[in-house]
This record gives sequence, C-alpha cells and structure tokens, in this order.
Amino acid sequence: MDLLTYSPLIATKLHVPKYGSDLLLRHQILKEIDDAGAARLILVCAPAGFGKTTAVSQWTQNSGKPTGWISLDESDNDPVRFWRYFARAIDRAQEGLGKESSSVLHPQYTASAEQLMSVLLEEIAGFERDFYLVLDDYHLIKEPSIHEGLQTLIQHASLYMHVVLITREEPPFALHRLRVRKQLKQLGSDTLRFNEDECRRLFHEQLGLSLSEQDIGLLSKRTEGWVAGLQLAALSMQGKPEASKVIHQFSGNDKYVGEYLTEEVLKRLPEKVQMFLLKTSILPRLTGDLCVAVTGEPDAHDILRMLERMNSFVIALDGVNEWYRYHHLFAELLLSHVRKTYNELLPALHISASCWFESHGWIMEATEHAFLGKDWTRASRLIVAHAPWMLKQYENITLRRWMKYFEKSWLECNPELCIAFAWLHAVSNEIDQAEILLQLADEATRTNHGSFDDCRVEMCVLRGYIEVMRGNVDLSLKYMEESVQMKPKFSRYFIVGIELNSDEPYVLRSRVALSGYLSNVNEYYPKLRAIWKHSGLGILAYGSIVMAELYYEKNDFEQLQYFVPRAIQLGTISLNFGVLVPVYLTLARWRKAEHRNDEMWLAMEEITLLCRQHDAPPHWMSFVETFRVRLWTEENRREEIEKWAEPYTKMNVDIVASRHEFERMTLARAYIYLKNDSAAIMLLTSLKHEAEIKDRLGSRIEAFLLLSQAYMIQKQNHEAMACMRMAVMLAASEGYVRTFLDEGSGVAKMLYSLYKSKNVSKQEMTYLSMLLKSVEKEFPTLDIQIRVSPALEKLTERESEVLALIGEGLSNSEIADKLHLTLGTVKGHVHQIFSKLQVKNRAQAIVRLRESEVDH
Repeated sequence: MDLLTYSPLIATKLHVPKYGSDLLLRHQILKEIDDAGAARLILVCAPAGFGKTTAVSQWTQNSGKPTGWISLDESDNDPVRFWRYFARAIDRAQEGLGKESSSVLHPQYTASAEQLMSVLLEEIAGFERDFYLVLDDYHLIKEPSIHEGLQTLIQHASLYMHVVLITREEPPFALHRLRVRKQLKQLGSDTLRFNEDECRRLFHEQLGLSLSEQDIGLLSKRTEGWVAGLQLAALSMQGKPEASKVIHQFSGNDKYVGEYLTEEVLKRLPEKVQMFLLKTSILPRLTGDLCVAVTGEPDAHDILRMLERMNSFVIALDGVNEWYRYHHLFAELLLSHVRKTYNELLPALHISASCWFESHGWIMEATEHAFLGKDWTRASRLIVAHAPWMLKQYENITLRRWMKYFEKSWLECNPELCIAFAWLHAVSNEIDQAEILLQLADEATRTNHGSFDDCRVEMCVLRGYIEVMRGNVDLSLKYMEESVQMKPKFSRYFIVGIELNSDEPYVLRSRVALSGYLSNVNEYYPKLRAIWKHSGLGILAYGSIVMAELYYEKNDFEQLQYFVPRAIQLGTISLNFGVLVPVYLTLARWRKAEHRNDEMWLAMEEITLLCRQHDAPPHWMSFVETFRVRLWTEENRREEIEKWAEPYTKMNVDIVASRHEFERMTLARAYIYLKNDSAAIMLLTSLKHEAEIKDRLGSRIEAFLLLSQAYMIQKQNHEAMACMRMAVMLAASEGYVRTFLDEGSGVAKMLYSLYKSKNVSKQEMTYLSMLLKSVEKEFPTLDIQIRVSPALEKLTERESEVLALIGEGLSNSEIADKLHLTLGTVKGHVHQIFSKLQVKNRAQAIVRLRESEVDH
C-alpha cells in the first residue's frame, strides 16, 4: 500500500445532488438565495424534510455560479479529512473559473489541518471572481476545531468566497458578528415552507393529482408547508380514487409521518423492494454493487433506478445513474423501522458493507461499518493495518475517536491495537498515555498465546522514540539497539515514513533532533546511525541531515563534505522532502558562509526544481520560497521582500499565528529589514514564548537574537543587550556558532560589547571568547581583539565548556547533568584538559583558567 491507494476521498460526496426534471422549480426560493449571494455565509437552516438540499441544488444548477459541493457525514469530523474535501470542493469551483487544480489534491500530499488551512487561504486569495462552497448536512460536524477553522476562513478569507451551510441547527459560530457586518444571510423553515400556490402546482402540474382547492388548502394547513409531508401524502394518494379521504386522515407531525410511511407507502411496495429499502437504509450512499453485497439482491441497480423514477425519495448523485442516496428523512424513517422490526439483521448488514468498502479501498467507511456491526476483531484488524498511513496523513482525531469504542479488556488482549494507539499518543507528544498503552501491550504479549515478534520490535522502537523525546539519550539507544537484534528488524511506522521533523525545515530544531540540544544530538545520532546502518530505514536519511546541520552549526565545514551529499542521496531515494528541503537549505547556507553565492543560488534552484518535478507538498515548497527571503535581506533586495511580506500585513493576527514558526521568524526578519521594528518585536515576543513552552532551544536563541536587533533599531540599547545576553546564556552550554555568525556584523559588535562588559558568568565568558575568535575570522575588518592564553586555545569547544564549569566548582557528575553528558564522557574531557594544560588536578586547572581571565 502507498499514499496513492490509501484512504481515497469519495467522489460522489462532491457531486451536486441531481433531482429529476419533473421536480417543482421554486422560483421564489431561488430568488431568495440569489439575493443572499453577496453574503460571506449563507445559512440554510431548518429541520429535516423542508427541502433545504433540493432548494440549494436547484439554485446551483440554475445560477451557473462557480460552485463546489460537499455532502458531509459523521466521518468528516476528522479535521484533515474535512479540509481535504474542502480543497476538492474548491477545485470544483476552480474548474468553473478556469484555474489550475489545487496543489493539495495530489495523492502524496500530507499535511496537518492547520497546514491545509494555510495553503487554502493562499489559494483562495488568488480568486478574482465570486465562487460558492456548499456544505450539506453541516449539523453532522461536531469537532470544535473544524467549527473554529471554518469561522476563521469565513471571516478572513477572500471576499470572493461565499460559504453555504445546509444544516438542521445553527452552527456554533459567532453569528452576531457576521450579522452586524451584514455578512450573513439566513433562510429558515418559514422561507422554505410551500405556500398554497406551490402546493397547487406540485399536485396538479408535477404529480398529476386532481385535488380541489379546498383539499389543497387543508393539506397545506395540515403539513404547514412541510415538503416531506406533502411528498409522502402524494405517494399515499397515487392509485387511490378517494384522495379527499386520504387528505382528511393525513397528519403532518413527525410521529404520524413515520407510521404513515410504514403503513401507506412502504407496505404498498413489492416485498422484495420493501426489504431492499430496509436493508440499504444503513448506507449513506448507494450504488448497485454495494447494494448487491449488502442485500444479496442481484437486481439492486434496477431497483434503484425504478425507485428514482417513482420519485420515492431517491436522489441521483451523479450524471450516469451509478450513485444515489435516500432523502435523509426517508432514510431515518426506514432505519428506525429496521431497528424496531429487524434489529437482529443490522450487524450482518454492516459487516457486508464493511467488506465491500474494504475491497474498494475505502478504509474509513469499512472501519465505521465494522464498529456498527460490533465486529471488534475486524475493526481492530483494519486499524492495525492502516494506522501508520493514517498517522502519516494526520488523521489523528479519527484514530482517537475509534480508540474510545474499545473496552480496556479488549485492548488488554490486542497488543497490536495498543501499539497503534500508543504511536498516536507518542507523535502527539502525549508520552504518559503512550506508555500506559505500551504497558498494556507488553502484558498482552506475555500472557496471550501466539507470535508477537512484530509487536516486540514496535514496542522497542517506540520506547526508543519516547526516550529521545525526553532527552534520555542512553536509554533511547539501548532500546534502538535491542530492536535490531529482533526479527523483523523494522518498525512499520518508521517504514511508512511518518514525518519526524513535523514539517520543520531545520531538523535540528525538531523533537526528533532533541529540540536543538546539540550535545545530546552529538552523542545520540552517530551511535544511532551505527545501530541502524544496514536497516534501510528513513531514519538514516534523517541521521545524515541532523549531522549535517550539527556540523554546520559548529562551523565544521569539513564534515559537511560527507553528510550533505549523503543526506541528498538518501532523501532522493526515498523522495522524502522532510530531508531534501532541509539539506538543500543547509547546502545553501554552507555555500553562502564560504562566499560562493552563485553555488548558493544554484542549490536553491535545484531544490525548487525537485519540488516541482515531484509535486512536493506545498508547505515544503513554501519553506524554500521563505528561505529565499532571508537571502534577499542580505542582498538588499527590498522590492522582493516587500512583495513577499505584503500579504501577511493584510492577514488577521490569528491567521498569521497559524503559520509555521519558520515563516513567522522570516517575517520578523523582513520587518526588521523594513524598519518595522514594532511589528517585529510583537511577533518575536510571541515566537519566543511559544518556543519556550515547546522547549525549542534553537528557536529561542534565534528569537532573542532578532529581538536584540529590533530593539537596537529603536535605540533601546539596554533591552537589546539584555536579549543578546539571554541568547548567549542559552547557547553557551551547547556551543552554538553559526546561529550568531549568520546574523552579520551588527550581532558581532553586540557580542563584543557584551564580552567587554563582562556582565556574564565565567562559563559564558569562556564561550564568548571562543565565539569571538570565530567572529574575528568571519568579520576581519571589525576591531575585535580577544586575548586568550595559548594553553586554553588548544582546548576544544566542549573542553572549554567543561573547564568553565570546573572553575565554577561543579563536580564531574554535576557537569554531566548540566551538559547532558554521561559521567564517563565528562571524565574523558577532564583527562584531556589536564593533559593539554599540563596540570595534575582540578585546582591547578582552575589556576590556569584564572590566569587567562586576568589576561582578558
């Protein structure tokens, strides 16, 4: 299986329901919708059976307006699934505008709901004519994040976009705001009711029933213009000479209609058709083959066509009479009758439907029907088989919902299922919940019979992943090494290629690279690459780019000559843009640092071409374009920077906040370049706070560096130097270099000022002196003079850090804790320090350190 076959969207949900040409055209309702056409939100809200979908469908087909349509169901409560359908609907509207297909429609596209929304906002901004998106049965959507996202989209997207919600209840939006701004038009049951004239036309012109004015008036009154009631009354009168008697017996209330449907409509049909209707009432959409599978009736397709011709609440969903659905009220009444009369049939019907959907690749629907059929074994198998792909597609909310169906006793006997849900929690950074499920899986493999080799591998790899999230390097390596001793050696979840860097173009800042703690990365990844060197896993590609970024940060370009080409090679083989984009950005930064600008731009062109040739997910392409902006700021290309930043200045603050950190950090750089320092400070303060909560060290350092520059523009020198000191304090123990050098001479001068002020700790002073030695080489024209004793110059960066901590009186174990090193590693560094300084103990080493500080 791959993304080309996993979880396809159902095309018929995107078709405008087709009603027969003999259906009464309600000109007044069409005019009402037409008059509402300028509103951002058109709310068609009424109970079941009022003809909401019919009215909007007629308007769509008669107006000629570019329109996309989605027939929603309960499975669309997964935000990623919802926004994919939304993108498809936009694509249908784009066809009417002659625009190219949406970039998010490629089968290999994977993104979170937030990323999908960001891309959609950009695409919608490109429309230059009105278009409409109809969301039918919106009352089935209960997921709060979907409501929030759609409301944001309605309020802040292009004025050309109009959303039509067909629903039985008002959505939980801030509708008063839209009303005040005259952006909302609402059509309710009073508007949708048939008046007497329409009743007359319905019975006389459309249904050919000769009724007196008195009978029509009475029926209109009894049904209160309720369309479904009128249609049911008409069905019951067909073939009966005493129409007037039927009308006097007919009541329009819901309870009566249910009984009436059974007695006067359903029982008048042949028994074969009755059973067909009842059995297929479990299906939201119908096609011949599916109905054959569920009912066992070989003439299913012919029955569907016959029911459509009879106007028996059957609606065609396409133009070739292949897919249909029942009127919602009709389906609900049928299903209610089945539950009362044939409830014992329901499980088998749902299992038959589940088998058909699975055989056609619709796993979501197959699993839902397995649950409805109470076949926990089947549901478990489907989830275990497809969970890695669902996680890759960010369908986490659906997995969470499915997890709630299972009793703990079932999970205790199904370790594979526990592992699937444990991965769900782990990639959501819910480590405690993941460990609880891992414990259940562990107990199940020990107490149940059978072979659980696959489970043991998955548990080992997942525990290794969890520990690296926690920064427990040694324990993570222990688990990873154990996993490769087992058979099979590979984790399905890693093979599928769940994006480990969370769409972060600097992998070093992601959770999988220990959030920018360089000492841990330096200890973990070389050993991990050695453990998995023959595995063929995508982790090798990630290992290479992490090491490339690490050595770039350490200003060790010699090592890049191996790791950059290796990462490009592995990323290209797997076509993993989570590796390819970061490594090409690293290559561009490397070339720029060496003043090889032509080669820098060549690297940018190569990754741009790769993205276009292989339909890279748009957010990766966006990262490439965003990185260009940083290069433009250093080449003083003001016009291009202003053009890139312009759309952001028009966005609502909440929309900007939903963008990736990388984009927002670059936007802050653009603001600083454009001397919009107040906007930069506001944005960076938010980014700093966010990075602190997520403990993303590299991001925190960059935010403080940019804040220092923004404050310097405002001539707030005290605040600027305070931010610079915070950046140095955070970076000192990890040995960051290029993050500072790449900021240019302005930051270099502030570093030197901080060094001369000596308003830092001893460890930070040692780090600053080391960093400024690199600054001297990078900016030889600056008047920077750093005096360090020849003996100390022999020490490596790590050894200098350890010596500074010795000078602060820390023990070896305390140094190990502070630098996230093992005790043995620290002892090795101490031995090398003593040897290079030609001293015998810690006291003599501290004397040498003090002598160097006097020289300063």
